[in-house]
Amino acid sequence: MGNFFSKKDFIFEKKVRAMESNINKLETKILSSKNEHYNNNKKNIFYFFIIELLLATFLYEKFASSDSLSEKAMGLYYSLFTTIMIYLLIKLDRLFFGIYIKNNENKLIKLYSGLEKLFEERKLETDFEKTKNLLEAYEVFKKKIDNRPSNLVDIKDNINREVHRSDYNEKIPVSIVEEHHIGPRLLCKL
Repeated sequence: MGNFFSKKDFIFEKKVRAMESNINKLETKILSSKNEHYNNNKKNIFYFFIIELLLATFLYEKFASSDSLSEKAMGLYYSLFTTIMIYLLIKLDRLFFGIYIKNNENKLIKLYSGLEKLFEERKLETDFEKTKNLLEAYEVFKKKIDNRPSNLVDIKDNINREVHRSDYNEKIPVSIVEEHHIGPRLLCKL
């Protein structure tokens, strides 16, 4: 009989650890997706301006070299069409990344609620000592989650406070970290 209860506790702990690892993986995935989305937007804007500069040069040459109005109109049409297509591609990229990030955030919310339900069910069981220890461990995990930054602006503020260097247990000002490109990069929310 005792073996049955110990297996049951082990299964519960295994479920909790699996859910915590899934939550951590999903949070990392969301943050990396936001970083990639931000970097893609910067690249897209840069390339958009380069292409627009080339199109403006092409259009100027077309107007200067052609004598007929129809050739000038076709050059303007192609330039305008290319600009609209590039703009639509950038918007589609932003839309797809936004949907992807929202889906992952919804999955994360479901995992949090599943973890809450799992612990609520565990509270109803009679093994008080084991449940108390597990709930204390969960409270520590929950405090860690509650203290984590909720968006990229909070991450930037937390990084600006101080960066700890674990090798020598000394605090390094952020200006030194930024000068030598040590540690995380500062991010800002779109």
